Amino acid sequence: RDQRDPMGPDGCYDPSHSNNDGLETIWCGNCDLKKLYVQKYSHLSRADFWVASANAVVRLTSIDNALDLRDTFMWGRKDRDTCRGSGERLPQPSGCDEVEDVFLRNMGLSWKDAVALLGAHTLGRGDRSFSGHDGTWVDTDKDAQVFDKQYYEALFTNAWRPRNMGGQKQDWTTGRGHGNTRVMLNTDMCLVFDIEENVQRNMPCCSRTNGQNNECVDREAAMRRCPMYSKFNRRREATDAVRDMLGGSISSKNNAPFYIAFARAWRKATTVGQNNLSPLKNSC
Repeated sequence: RDQRDPMGPDGCYDPSHSNNDGLETIWCGNCDLKKLYVQKYSHLSRADFWVASANAVVRLTSIDNALDLRDTFMWGRKDRDTCRGSGERLPQPSGCDEVEDVFLRNMGLSWKDAVALLGAHTLGRGDRSFSGHDGTWVDTDKDAQVFDKQYYEALFTNAWRPRNMGGQKQDWTTGRGHGNTRVMLNTDMCLVFDIEENVQRNMPCCSRTNGQNNECVDREAAMRRCPMYSKFNRRREATDAVRDMLGGSISSKNNAPFYIAFARAWRKATTVGQNNLSPLKNSC
């Protein structure tokens, strides 16, 4: 959705747009997901099927299958056959101005909604050959197969430092480069840290500059700790939402605040710009 086109999910993506690189590996004539759709679910619109498929992934990867989005699912979305340029609807990973433009202004979501949706980065990994960004947002590839609050924990517990500072694919990483590669985008880091000036002026900083296990290994970045938002900054609402998602503390196993917030935000995001959607029936 954008201010000119409020259609929202429409079962269409522009394969020529770089924001969609990699989608051709899961939605193609010989791809399992598309074959499943053609063979069993073609009575649904593609838009409905894609949302339902995402719901299934979230349920299967959430702790004890606790996040079941069935009750939030609405059907009746209409598909488009062409949507050239629609990749521009997606936020660029440059910073929180993109989060504000896409999620808050265009989609009408709140900061808490945006923070909850970005928590989906806890799943999967960035692939340099597609997005230009490499690594998992959480500790390991195994952790990246679990839908939980580890994404929010990682923002606070790791020493994130800039990678490719000044380049088009600038992001953040941590550790000494051994083992699993980690990543945070500017749109992740800016939920907690006021990095806008650092990024614009190519001034490296580190999210943590103390601690034996999470030391900042970049000497220049270690000289400057990334600032956090003051209580008067409008983006402090994002940081407060991140803290809410921690479920009381970083070490707690309480995923309920994240799950509840995600379910609400996901329903809004998947129904925005839609008319005449219907809920599922309990029986038929």
